[in-house]
Amino acid sequence: MIQWYDVTNANCYRGGKQGVEMYNNACTDRRTNYPVTTEKYKHVIGALNTDGFCVIKDAADPIKLKQLKNEFEIQVAANENLKEHSAHFTVVDQALVNCPTIKDFAFSNLVLDIASEYFNCLPALGTFNLRKSYVNTSNPVKHQIFHSDPNSIKFIKFFFYLNDVDMEGGPFCIVKGSLYRKFSGWLDKYRWTEEEMKAIYGEDSIQRLTANAGDMIIANTTCFHKGIPPTKQDRTMLTLNYVVHPEDWKKPTFQIKKDDYENLPDNVKPAADYLVKI
Repeated sequence: MIQWYDVTNANCYRGGKQGVEMYNNACTDRRTNYPVTTEKYKHVIGALNTDGFCVIKDAADPIKLKQLKNEFEIQVAANENLKEHSAHFTVVDQALVNCPTIKDFAFSNLVLDIASEYFNCLPALGTFNLRKSYVNTSNPVKHQIFHSDPNSIKFIKFFFYLNDVDMEGGPFCIVKGSLYRKFSGWLDKYRWTEEEMKAIYGEDSIQRLTANAGDMIIANTTCFHKGIPPTKQDRTMLTLNYVVHPEDWKKPTFQIKKDDYENLPDNVKPAADYLVKI
């Protein structure tokens, strides 16, 4: 029989009681310095707090989306500034520097308003990822296997598909209801098979989030989740993480150009607190 932890049990969180205390202290500091009390996106926050995810249609400017995709493809064609380049993925290194259109997404009113309402304060961009996943029928690797992110006990990610993604295009997949509902032994290993997730949470909990280019998926990825390998069409996706403390409590390494930082409105600059200005 499965033993479940409820939301009040520190064992529901990676880091236990100490992790909860560290997060609460960081959140209190952030709320003191950058308070936000709005309910403009109450329906989105409600979905995030119950299901662990939400999808917003047509959230991105199609011109900016095309511009970002072009910047990415230029880097790939030149084989420059690539953090990873394999049969499975291509990932741009320091994407905010090398694909500057990302800043129009990362510091947009829509993204920051939702993230701020989620935390009741202005959080900061922690890490980000611009990745192309290639059609591949070999065994899933890395993030293509179910896992729960250790970055913080509470944070959110914004995913932007740069192309339409159907069931064969490698959709983001999340286990609905696994945000606060963790089971005894969930920390015994990091990667979990789909069969294990179905046995624990039920087949109906496995949600494959298909969407079109420009749609925005928001998720708290302390839920169990994975990226499904595309089988018929490559998938390009931008991922942005927002936190109230440096991710994993580590010294930040993700960069932003000083000029881009200085050009941000003063009320937005705190959203770059955890980025290295170069």
